[in-house]
Amino acid sequence: MNLEAIIDKSRIRQAFSRQAHVYEENAPMQKAVAQGLISLICLTSQAIHPKALDIGIGTGFASKEFSKRFPNAGVFGCDISYGMLKEADKTGAILTEADAEHLPYKSDAFDLAFSSLAFQWTNLRDSINEAFRVLRPHGRIYFSTFGEKTLRELADSYNSALGLLNTGKAVGTMKFESSQRFKAIMESTGFKDVEVKTDFINDSYSTPEALLRSLKAIGAGNPSREFHPSRSLLHEIFRIYKERYGNEDGVSATFEVVYVWGVKR
Repeated sequence: MNLEAIIDKSRIRQAFSRQAHVYEENAPMQKAVAQGLISLICLTSQAIHPKALDIGIGTGFASKEFSKRFPNAGVFGCDISYGMLKEADKTGAILTEADAEHLPYKSDAFDLAFSSLAFQWTNLRDSINEAFRVLRPHGRIYFSTFGEKTLRELADSYNSALGLLNTGKAVGTMKFESSQRFKAIMESTGFKDVEVKTDFINDSYSTPEALLRSLKAIGAGNPSREFHPSRSLLHEIFRIYKERYGNEDGVSATFEVVYVWGVKR
């Protein structure tokens, strides 16, 4: 599992559905990552109208970018959030409400699969296995997700606050996989010619609270039902965050974006 806490799918579904109507206006980084992902795609299928699957389509901006580059491709999309699918309906993709870990498609159905910033909300190995299953031989997968240094400042502040308050065992912050782990899972699944590319995005926020509000605005909260930090814990987290990572613009936050692709042989 690529999260330290147990993934509560109903919590994820509700959070993203609730914010779907304002997601795009609050997601400039997600749009930039989707554009970066689509720019990497090499579609080598001999089919006149190749079939592509957008896993975790969200509001659909990755599919829109893909269709601009490959207008002859047939695009399918799935997402666990019905609210997101309502927004993605404008893309023209054939949509299905589905979990990336249990895709409702036949085996060997697609020439290409892509996914932008969705796999971090899933069991990574299960999602990659499913993508492998639905791809035809020589089909390709491209996905972006967050790497292990993402929100390292928040994790450090949280863990330090736990220690100072002596609160004992508590549900941790989200824990992301390393680049090496992504490649290992891809290769153990059966993908060949696996490539991994990493970019770092350093954003500034006026306060740590503003950072959390920006995450909440797109539905990206902690996916564990057991994560309920107390007011005193939050106060200490914010104090430490400002002390260690403050600057003239407020506070900094790191996002490690990992792009991964490979071929089904």
